[in-house]
This record gives sequence, C-alpha cells and structure tokens, in this order.
Amino acid sequence: MRPLKLHTKTTLLASAITVAVLIVALLTISARVVDLVRDEQKALAEWQAISLAEAISDLPTSGGPQDMANAVALVRSSRPNMVDVRVWERAGGVFVERVAAAGSEPAEEIPEETKTALRSGLTSSVVTEQRSEAGNTLYRVFAPIQRTGDRGRVSGAVEVAERLDNIPSIAVRYARQAAWIALAAVALTTLSTYLLFRRLVYAPIERLLGVIARAKAGELEAQAPPRPPDELGRLSQEFNSLLSQVREMTGERERRQALLRERVREATAQLRQRNEQLAATNLELWRTTRRLTQFERLAAAGQTAAQFAHEVGTPLNLISCHAQLMSGELRDKPAAAESRIEIIVEQIERIERIVRRMLDRTRAETAELNPLDLNALLRRVCDATVPVLETGQVCLEMAFDPGLPPIAGDADYLQQVFINLINNALDAMPSGGSLRIATSSADWGAPSNNCVGAQVIVDVADTGCGMSRETQAHIFEPLYTTKERGKGAGLGLVVVSHVMQEHGGQIEVESEPGQGTRFRLRFPGLKGAEELGSSATAPQNNEGGQELQDCAGFCELSES
Repeated sequence: MRPLKLHTKTTLLASAITVAVLIVALLTISARVVDLVRDEQKALAEWQAISLAEAISDLPTSGGPQDMANAVALVRSSRPNMVDVRVWERAGGVFVERVAAAGSEPAEEIPEETKTALRSGLTSSVVTEQRSEAGNTLYRVFAPIQRTGDRGRVSGAVEVAERLDNIPSIAVRYARQAAWIALAAVALTTLSTYLLFRRLVYAPIERLLGVIARAKAGELEAQAPPRPPDELGRLSQEFNSLLSQVREMTGERERRQALLRERVREATAQLRQRNEQLAATNLELWRTTRRLTQFERLAAAGQTAAQFAHEVGTPLNLISCHAQLMSGELRDKPAAAESRIEIIVEQIERIERIVRRMLDRTRAETAELNPLDLNALLRRVCDATVPVLETGQVCLEMAFDPGLPPIAGDADYLQQVFINLINNALDAMPSGGSLRIATSSADWGAPSNNCVGAQVIVDVADTGCGMSRETQAHIFEPLYTTKERGKGAGLGLVVVSHVMQEHGGQIEVESEPGQGTRFRLRFPGLKGAEELGSSATAPQNNEGGQELQDCAGFCELSES
C-alpha cells in the first residue's frame, strides 16, 4: 500500500477538525436555540390561553357549546406542537371538562395548586405546569375565565398544553444545512491545502531532492538554491552547510590516505628488512637449540647416573648393616642370621633390577597397580629398617588403622617411597628422636571416578630439625639438597613425588624449624574392599623379595 502524501494527510486532519468543530458548534447552538424556542413557545402558549379565555368570557351566555368548540379548534390548529386545548367549567368549586379540541388526549386532573390559583379570581392570571414525559417536555397553561356579569368570579378555565422542542429535534432540523456547510468546508480545505503544498512545499522539496541526488552521485559542489528564511529555507541552508563540511572532510581524508599509503610503503620496506633479520636470527636460534638439546641429553645422562648411584647405594648400605649384625648373630642366633642372609639376597636381587631399569631407561616405565594392603607393606618396611633405626637411637612408633581399605598400588615403588621418607627422617635426627608412622582413612568429598571410595592416609612424622618455608618450596626439585657434599644427591623426594603422581595420590608437607616434619600421603581407596578378599592382602613370598628390594631404597635417604 502506497503511503499517503503530506497534503493528503494534512487535508484529512483539517477536514476531521472542521467537521468536529461544526458538530460541536451545531450542538452548542442547538442547545441555545432550544432555550430561545422554548421561551417563545411558552410565551405563545400563555398568550393563546389568555386570548382564548378572554374570547370565551366575551361570548354571550346564550352561546352554545358549538361556538366554544370552534374557538378551541382554531387554537388547536394554530401550532404544530399544540398537544391539547380544552375548556374547564367551574361548578360548585369543582372544575369539570366542558369542551376539548378534536384529537386531544384524555383529560388529566388539574393539580390542586393550580385549582387554588384559579379560584383566587385574579384578573388575567396564568397558571403554568411543566413536566417531562417520554423524553419530551410538556408545558400546560391555565387561564381563568371571568365573565363580566359574574362580578369577576372565575367561572371556568382554559387549558393549553404544548410539547416543547428538545436539542435532537432542533439538531435534526438544522442537520441538512450543517451537512452542506461541512461538505463545502472540506472541499475548500482540500483545494486550498493542495494548492498551498504544491506551491510552497512540494516544489522546494523537489529542488532539494535533485541537489541531494547530485551529491549522492559524487557532485559535492552542488548547492541548494537560496530561499526565504522559512523552514524550508533553513533546511536548504543547513544542507548546504553539511555539503561544505563533507567536502572538507573528504579532502582531509584523501590527504590522510596519501600519507597512510606513504607510511605503509615505508613500513613494508622496514618489515622486509626485519624479516630478513628474523630469518637469520631463526637460523642461529635453530643452531643454538641443537646445541642446547645436546647439553640437555648430557645433563639427563648425568642425572640418570646420579640416580643410578643413589638407588644402588641404598641396598648396598642396607646389605652392609645386615652383614654387620649378622656377624655377631652367627654364633648365638643361627635362625636370625639366616633371616639376615635372606634380606641380603633380596637386596642383591634389587640391585640387579635397578641396573636393568637403568639400562632400559630409554623406554617409558609405569607402575603396575594391583589391590594392595598398605598396613602389611608398612610392617615389612618397618621390619627391614628397624636395625638402622635402633643404631641411630630412633624410637619407632606404629599406629595402623585395622579397618584401612585397600588401594591400587605397586608394592615395589611404594616401598621405595616409604624407605626414602624414613631415611630423610634419620638424617634429620642425628642425635636420635622419635619417628611415628600412622595410617587412617577419610572421605574425599567429591570422588573423581566411580572406582574411588574413601581416601587412605599415611603420616610419617619425625621430631628432627625441621625445615624452613624456603627449603619446603624446593624439596621436590631435582638435585636440590641441604645435606653435606657427598651425603645426598637430591633425588629421594623427587622419586617420592613421581611415584605419588603415578598412584593418583597427593603429598603434603608440614614443618617448622626445630619442631620436626610431617609428610602426609593421600591415596585413593578402592570400593568394595570386602569383595576383594585375599587379593587385598600383602604380597606373597614370591613378591616379598621385590618388596624388600625396594626397602633397600631406604638407605638412599641417608644419602639424599
């Protein structure tokens, strides 16, 4: 649907306003006219009643009712709004209808107030009554009949009833004239509005649109023609000002583009030079990276060698300890000596495995996780390290939770973890002290998978010299040690951290200088421990050798 033009909209609005004003004026004028017409109708009705009363008073006494009826009919036909004309005769103080105009409605009783006024005998007195009936106003006029021979006595009354005009009837009466006036006003408004817009609005707008079209085509020198300082003149002036600013901004933009192109050429040349320098630098960096890779391989080889010496030294120290004890027990306790010999054989086998692992270091090695009872494993580790603890005057305290759930672990690796922690505790208590190893269980709070139940906690606490916060921040770094040269390689706690990661566990350290150190190891427990049965118990004799071989790692702690 095409939009309406401006002059059409204006015409419709002006026509609607004109019609509305005419309707309001018609209603307002009609109300005023009604009041004037009603006053006129009342005056005429009163005058006709008085005239009819005087005419009947002047009739001879011998005049019959026919003369009176003719007079009444004449008054009834004189006005279209006349509803009723009748003559009342007074007989003994009571007013009785004597003559009524043809077509009159049944007579209504004269109100008592009106009767009282009529009986007063005043000359030419007029008594009126006004009431509304079915939306119309009925005006009743009573004039007394006073015959000359009766000494001014009221012998009867004349009643004239007229229906007064209302606003709708007046409005309908003038509606046709008002409609023609409205049509004429709308036609004049339409014609004048069209001519006015055609000359004063559309022509200037067409010229301005032509200038805008030229500006859109790139002709920025176009100018709107000057006009008087009215609304359209101001619009043309502002448009010319806008075009002037656009021309200035366009020139400035072209100047900036030229400058930008020049700078881009310079930057491109510089970038080409930087790329050449970068290529040379990349070549040198590649060569340096190759040299660093070689140095890293040498450092890894050195670290592997240090770890090899560290791990081999631990079982050798343990073999030495048991050999010294065995020399005194061969005579008095042959059974104990035989147990020592078994431990020595196991540690020698562990040295063989360490050597094999060092030879296979080039391939990735992961722990083999099986259901494991940590309490049984810790008892074996403690049995293997008791002689060294007694030699160092360290009191061992064990507190194992009998309801500890099993974990998924590798006995060989975990023995190395506990022995390294025990050896660190021995080094921290050169003058003796107390070492406490305890196990417990707790909830994780938010298990990471369906196989994880409660967490298993192992606490290894000593009463040694403790560590400062700065030392705690570096204890898990490779080759970091606070021991004297030749007594530690700085790899023991690195091995502990690596094994805990492979077991999905966590390690926490609490220590204060002079107040000892506590290592807390947290392992994820297995669900349904009661269904595992014997599979969750300590390893059998064929695996015990491997476990005790890891116990040899305990002697590593004395060197780490």
